[in-house]
Amino acid sequence: FNNDEVVLAEALVRETIQNSTDARLSEAVPVRVRFAIGTADTSGSQGFFASFLEGLSPHLNACDIPVPSVSDPARFLTIEDFGTTGLKGAVGSKDDGQFCGFWRRFGRSNKKGSSGGRWGLGKLVFSSSSSIKTVIGLTRRAEAPAVCLMGQAILRNHEIDGVETDSVGFWCVKQGSKNGLPSTDAALCGKLVGSTGLSRKEETGLSLVVPYVLPDIEPRHLISATLKNYYFPILTGRLVVTVNEAVIDAATFDQVSTALGGDSISPSALAFVRELQSLRGTAPHLILPKSWQGAPITGDLLGIELSTSLRERYKAGEMLYIRAPLAVRLKKGGDSARDTYIDLFLKPSQVGQRSQTLVVRGAITVPTEGKKAHLTDCHAAVVADDALISQLLGDAENPAHTQWNERAEKLRVNWSGAHLVLRKVRSVLHEIHALVADRIDRDDPMALVDFFSISKPQPTRGSNKGSSFRPKDLPAARPKPFRIEKRAG
Repeated sequence: FNNDEVVLAEALVRETIQNSTDARLSEAVPVRVRFAIGTADTSGSQGFFASFLEGLSPHLNACDIPVPSVSDPARFLTIEDFGTTGLKGAVGSKDDGQFCGFWRRFGRSNKKGSSGGRWGLGKLVFSSSSSIKTVIGLTRRAEAPAVCLMGQAILRNHEIDGVETDSVGFWCVKQGSKNGLPSTDAALCGKLVGSTGLSRKEETGLSLVVPYVLPDIEPRHLISATLKNYYFPILTGRLVVTVNEAVIDAATFDQVSTALGGDSISPSALAFVRELQSLRGTAPHLILPKSWQGAPITGDLLGIELSTSLRERYKAGEMLYIRAPLAVRLKKGGDSARDTYIDLFLKPSQVGQRSQTLVVRGAITVPTEGKKAHLTDCHAAVVADDALISQLLGDAENPAHTQWNERAEKLRVNWSGAHLVLRKVRSVLHEIHALVADRIDRDDPMALVDFFSISKPQPTRGSNKGSSFRPKDLPAARPKPFRIEKRAG
């Protein structure tokens, strides 16, 4: 989760919001996610974290993980979502519910369809963000028990007094040899809320506390990761994110981005996304023939008249909205073809603009795929939010959801011919761009700047015109670090 594509803070934001949007209560209500970094600097708050360390410290020592001093203020991160279901399912046994999936299942996910997660590994980012590798969760849900409090430390296999201990430990109610149960004690839940400032009242959802959060996770990092990865659902009104006091929604997005001063998304790319969203409520300019899935997109496939029309619209600076139908085959569905689609958007960028290619699956961006599909003189997007194609592409993703792999095991097990579908999804933007941007004249005054130049005119002897004033009493020039001289022979 801390790699060349996404740093830890970014992986944390991506996993959090992905899980929250997967647990959305209603499409009519936006999901709200809150991040806050605080410090337990009062005796009551500090006492809570100190008591939490009592049973964990021997395990940390056995794993060579420094135990925080109980006298130092504990820095912690809280994460909450609203407009969500909370962790549903059985709490005392293993099932396919979300509670078991979050706390007890590793390396296997019960998510499917357009849900973001697939690996059952993404939740490890929460404990990885803590110096003591620990996360505490308080969930409120519509089913009994309504409130469940539980904690988890993910260390490594270790020995204490010669006894080998498992890598995963729980902060829970002991039930003999069976799975530990979450606490439903109102006093303990209230102590957690009072110590960490959780804002949840009666709303269903999940609240997480990451104690002793790592120092490289700061509010500005969380804001930057939100702007970079989730501008699409934010600008379309499906998501609102709060980081400490900063509210990021469709109305405040520009203001927050400007205040941050970063370059997570350029103004031209932002304008492209907003125009894209306005077009999605209209009919596509073109629906490709189904035969495109087995043949390159050329003028012969679309016809000369339609190809010329698309080229002229693109040349005039219009955004093209094209729907590409696809046929996919689920092995569990009898191996019969089922119809789905992806939406494509292309608009020529202006000279000097930084173009951006956006690849969206459901509510998440897939950044490495966007870089691979990048078009230098064009803003472009592939939007795959139909449930069926989103399911296929989700099965092709790596655990960090940054790129696709056509050899992914889930792709091979669940689908027939999925690698061919994936190849067409990856190539379609370039095929369309080659068709509409072919032989379009564009003025670029900087195109040959590296090859030609004009010498600066030298002032004539005895004239001060064009020369700068040079003081007489200048210090001696620094000696050059090397000298080149010609030698005979």
